[in-house]
Amino acid sequence: SRHSIGQILMEPMAIHSLYPKKERREQAFQLLKKVGLEAQHFNRFPHEFSGGQRQRIAIARALSLKPEILIADEAVSALDVTIQAQILKLLKSIQSEMNLAMVFISHDLGVIAQISHRVAVMYLGRIVEYGDCKQIFENPSHPYTQALLAAKPDITAKLGSARIRLSGDVPSPINPPSGCYFHPRCPIAQTICHTEYPPLEGSPQQESACFFKAKALQRFKESQSEKH
Repeated sequence: SRHSIGQILMEPMAIHSLYPKKERREQAFQLLKKVGLEAQHFNRFPHEFSGGQRQRIAIARALSLKPEILIADEAVSALDVTIQAQILKLLKSIQSEMNLAMVFISHDLGVIAQISHRVAVMYLGRIVEYGDCKQIFENPSHPYTQALLAAKPDITAKLGSARIRLSGDVPSPINPPSGCYFHPRCPIAQTICHTEYPPLEGSPQQESACFFKAKALQRFKESQSEKH
């Protein structure tokens, strides 16, 4: 059976007995308002809404239990750029208003840069770099992070300028390579990378799992100077 927006928002409250039954309707109205929708939407159905509005409804439902942490997995990947910006603005305002911790999962570096305070870069299920978002984006010290940033379109780059590129295919996470998982595709891998997995270490602002992070960072800075 189909559920109205109001029913969708009240269902988690009923399951977890969060509010007295008579208060759930008012809480649902408050949630609609919080995500930029109207009380008149309460009795409408999901198919009557646009993709951006449906995402607002999904956010409202996630907030219905007053969580301390919100996990947003590719929350804006299916939306066009204008709607993405609106949803990101909404998430940031909710984060601030509710003092909410948020784990935002995305493959879009531009989106990550807009919304994240700290970022963890993962390769084959393991964190290869972690720390302050601005610090990592400006000074990536792991070759994989550098390759991700280099792949991001840059209209200011000179035609034919040097870029950090990856070779080979992504290995199977079921049967990862020995040593550092990234070594088969890494341009600066040495013998130790084939046999040992590097520890994730550094400062609180930036940690990376690379035996040759200083060399990697130098290489990145050289590529940046050649681009501009």
